[in-house]
Amino acid sequence: MTTPDTLAAALDRSRAFFRDRETRAGIVARRVLRIPRPADAELTDHLLRERRRRSTMDGSIGHSLVETARAAWEMLELGAPADNAGVVRMIGYLLKQQDAPGRWSEDGMAGDGFFSPAPPGETIAPLVLPSGTRFDDEDDARFVASCLALRTVLRAGHDRRASVRTHVERLLALRVLDPHLAFVAVGALGMAGPDYRNRLEPLLAVVRETQRDDGSWPEVTVFHAVDLLSSVPLADARACLKRAAPFIVSQQTPAGAFDATASEDIALIAVRVLDTVQGM
Repeated sequence: MTTPDTLAAALDRSRAFFRDRETRAGIVARRVLRIPRPADAELTDHLLRERRRRSTMDGSIGHSLVETARAAWEMLELGAPADNAGVVRMIGYLLKQQDAPGRWSEDGMAGDGFFSPAPPGETIAPLVLPSGTRFDDEDDARFVASCLALRTVLRAGHDRRASVRTHVERLLALRVLDPHLAFVAVGALGMAGPDYRNRLEPLLAVVRETQRDDGSWPEVTVFHAVDLLSSVPLADARACLKRAAPFIVSQQTPAGAFDATASEDIALIAVRVLDTVQGM
């Protein structure tokens, strides 16, 4: 069981871990932890400009769906508005990849709204998420890439676009997914807005029912699960985060990291979850 004192202690170690890090994760973590530095505004502006400079004329980062989605997500995470010129260009590139050849498709049906990460015959696997979860299967990687793009365009406010809503509907219709893929789908659907929240509840019920007593899930890494659940604004998702908190705290090192590599991305995932749980 996680007590208020153990949560507070874990977050204090996280403050020490992130206090002086001049990175995107450092800035975002300090905002969550309420310890911003005076220099963070200038650093944020630098990081936003750096991501804009990396984009090519078509709005992409290296003509990669995944890298473009990540860059746009990070700009939004750093506080760029959805109408920021760099964000608009990147989102425009993502939207042009919908229904393009090479997308993941359950049945090959045209017009399903999925995003193509690469033409047929090109390989995008392995695809590694910030949580450290790795997808080596090419079909799985293409599915995940499309969900990452969907999640990003939804965050950028394109939830009313017909092709985006079609992708959401197709995701909701899927029923048989590997557990790691199921969490990716739930994370994307959680960004879809109030119209879809009631329809997410059956998927979240499965997530809740399969969660172990120690807060983990079978066949799914905890940081992968909670990272994607964090974007779902429903009580069942919050309850799962609360049950996962003791497991997450148990993974923290004395230095404040949550894995052997001292990954900032994994530590940021943990900070978000523990801060959410502390506020419950």
